[in-house]
Amino acid sequence: MIKSLLDRQSTYHLQNYAILENEDNTYEYVGWDPDKKTGEFAWIRGNAAVVDDILCFGSITSDGKEEVIETQLELDYELQKFPKWDKTKYFCVVLGGSHASLLKFCDTGDFAKKGTEEYKTVQETLKKHGVNLPSDDATF
Repeated sequence: MIKSLLDRQSTYHLQNYAILENEDNTYEYVGWDPDKKTGEFAWIRGNAAVVDDILCFGSITSDGKEEVIETQLELDYELQKFPKWDKTKYFCVVLGGSHASLLKFCDTGDFAKKGTEEYKTVQETLKKHGVNLPSDDATF
């Protein structure tokens, strides 16, 4: 999967993700998660959207195990071949089309803290687009 991404001019890295910017200004993501049994990293792929200053990952559209990456160090090395994603301040995962979780800062990977003004602002922005970010009392 990494080899095919290297052929694209508009690919960025963000933590364990590669963000693909398409010619029509749409986005996709490719992420790598360790297999619980082997520890090797297999890839997942899905659509993404930029909403104001938030990169939203949609549901997974495909996955695969070819070109398996064996260690986090190898994954980090491969992803460093792409420029760092800096087009948004935050990213989140949208679950089931209308619920979001895992709001994080793109530059640090830290979670945005619930209850802060910043979190509430992002929460309101997403809500305007039909996506609900959990409030302080919500759990996933």
